[in-house]
Amino acid sequence: INKFYVFDLSPEKSLARFCLRSQQQTFIISWRNPTKAQREWGLSTYIDALKEAVDAVLAITGSKDLNMLSACSGGITCTALVGHYAALGEQKVNALTLLVSVLDTTLDTEVALFVDEQTLEAAKRHSYQSGVLEGSDMAKVFAWMRPNDLIWNYWVNNYLLGNEPPVFDL
Repeated sequence: INKFYVFDLSPEKSLARFCLRSQQQTFIISWRNPTKAQREWGLSTYIDALKEAVDAVLAITGSKDLNMLSACSGGITCTALVGHYAALGEQKVNALTLLVSVLDTTLDTEVALFVDEQTLEAAKRHSYQSGVLEGSDMAKVFAWMRPNDLIWNYWVNNYLLGNEPPVFDL
């Protein structure tokens, strides 16, 4: 969550380097972590910024369209952008590849097991007061969706058994 560098961990583990070595002209957008100053930003703010970036890439490359790869929340934003272009009849995106992007936001999902109206309202109030939904708070929600793997495994192995955690790239 909020790990923009996941596509470029090291010279040996870099999607960016792979794309460049594969002769793909590559442009990368990474959003900075929001602060209270961006509290009022909505999806349209991000889509407008993406439209500007797409137009810049097309101008630089001289291409009529481009391919996009997007992950997590960026996938939601890029999907909305592609829908926007489709509604306008514009063909600026040739292909869109999504990685771990949740497009179905109905409450009939695993996440909904932890959500009731009161909890949802409390989360919205907290996010609005702090100005953002912190990545650490979001990580806790995801961890509790798979507690055996993402919580208890570490607690048992590291704390109870005293094992050193394995080396991890991040």
